Amino acid sequence: MGLYKYLAAARGEPVHEVLIEADSVPEALNKLRSRRIVPVRFCGEATIGTSHPLSLHRSRVDTYDFTRQLAPLLDSYIPLEKALGIIAESAREPEQRDFVNSLRQGLHEGKKFSELVRSHGPVFPPYYANLIESGEETGCLPVVTGELYKFMGESKELREFIISSSIYPLAILGVTVTVTILLFTVFVPRFAKIFIDMGREMPPSMSFLLALSAFFSYAWYLVPLAVAGTFLILRRTLGAETLRLAWNRFLVRLPLFGRIAVDLEMCKYIRTLAILIANHVEIIRTVRISGRIISNPVVAAGFTDIARKLKGGDKLSAALAGNRFVPAEMVPMLRVGEESGTVGEMLGRIATHLENDTRLKIKRLLSLFEPAVIVFLALVVLVVVVSIFVAMMEINSINQGGPSI
Repeated sequence: MGLYKYLAAARGEPVHEVLIEADSVPEALNKLRSRRIVPVRFCGEATIGTSHPLSLHRSRVDTYDFTRQLAPLLDSYIPLEKALGIIAESAREPEQRDFVNSLRQGLHEGKKFSELVRSHGPVFPPYYANLIESGEETGCLPVVTGELYKFMGESKELREFIISSSIYPLAILGVTVTVTILLFTVFVPRFAKIFIDMGREMPPSMSFLLALSAFFSYAWYLVPLAVAGTFLILRRTLGAETLRLAWNRFLVRLPLFGRIAVDLEMCKYIRTLAILIANHVEIIRTVRISGRIISNPVVAAGFTDIARKLKGGDKLSAALAGNRFVPAEMVPMLRVGEESGTVGEMLGRIATHLENDTRLKIKRLLSLFEPAVIVFLALVVLVVVVSIFVAMMEINSINQGGPSI
């Protein structure tokens, strides 16, 4: 899916820039004509975003806060341009105010709100522009914006839950790494010095620990270098896209963690389906927009033929049946929603249930992580203590078995 830029004009309007999202140039032209917009000149494929991925500058534009303010204003029947003016006046950060004013300026130039969202690229989530465009086409922009705010709030809550739940396990992991480094870089070398000063040959266990100590002290940088070198070689050999696909396939196949990764993608997919269907967006367009929201290419590949099945006459529940990424309980519940005419509401319930279930799985995974780290630390300490104990016993036997007079 690309973003194409045209100079175009609707009837009775001046020529202006238009951004259109499509799979190809012919599809972009068809979309323009379906909106009764006459293309004047093709300006090429648009570049999304202006910030460099390695830039240290962090944008202060808060799209969640922007949507939080915009949703109730539109719901109160305040025109979009006036709503943006109110938000700009209340903005505390100059960057946020300039961002909102740029949206207002675009509206004055005759651009659609969805086009302005796309032109800001990575500032907005990838699903934002598609949902706004669907709201513009169906005349339900206030409702869609309200649903967007709820969706972004739930995503933010899940993200904050993962971060807060990870603090304690990461603290334990940090302590474990610190203790392990201190053992091998400070304690083991000092104890080994006793054997060196006595002129005795070290036991095999101490020789092994001393070799590990030397590695941790002088050759630790070989580990990140080896990882980076392997990554660059694989990327050059296989290609960036193939490597990304292989990595995501590996993640999906991992026990427990893979299911969580899939469920996180499915939460976004089902929630988007619920929002679009509840706002009467045409079903083929709905599944295409929802499919583009899935970021994992392995999972996304499992939903590429949904639109084809729907065109063939299948219902949504039948098109999703047998898909290995779809939760087992989704298809029967969706079938009930189709029979009762409450598909959007039923999908919303499924998404809420899946989000709660995913939170529980993440909590269980982190609960397993804590004792695993503690056991690892205990094993490291045990190996060091046993090795030192064996060495001390050998020193004691040497002292007791000295030459008799």
